[in-house]
Parts: sequence; structure tokens; C-alpha cells
Amino acid sequence: MSENRIIKQIIASIQATRMGRLFLDKKFLNYTWIGVFISILNIFLLWLFIDIFDIPTVISGIIVIGATFIIRYVLFDINKVI
Repeated sequence: MSENRIIKQIIASIQATRMGRLFLDKKFLNYTWIGVFISILNIFLLWLFIDIFDIPTVISGIIVIGATFIIRYVLFDINKVI
């Protein structure tokens, strides 16, 4: 039980700071996971299009970056980040 109380005290002290409130905000957490997801999706799709489908790099890049730009906007809108 004391470990749980210590963790709660640490979180409370972090939330008391201005930066703590910023980083523990739900919008920031959603922004972070969406950013990580889009980065991994970019890498995977570029690998898939260039290496597996043999689509030229410039065309693959335009398609993937354009598509993930739209996906990022939709995810931000769904999660009320923007």
C-alpha cells in the first residue's frame, strides 16, 4: 500500500508544476501517441511501397506523406486534439 501512496504523491507533485500539468494533459498524451503512430506508419508504408511493390521512391513518398498527413488530421479531430 505504501508504494501506491508514494506513486500518488509523485504524480500529485508533478501535477502541481506548470510543465507537469502540460505533459499530463489528455490532449498532450493523445498528441504524443498519434505522432508515434504516424511515424511508425510512415516508415512501414514507405518500406512496403518502395521495397515490396517496387513503386519509385518519389511517388511513394508523395503518396505516403500525403496520406499520413490526412490520417493525422482525422485522428487529431477525432481525439479533439486540435
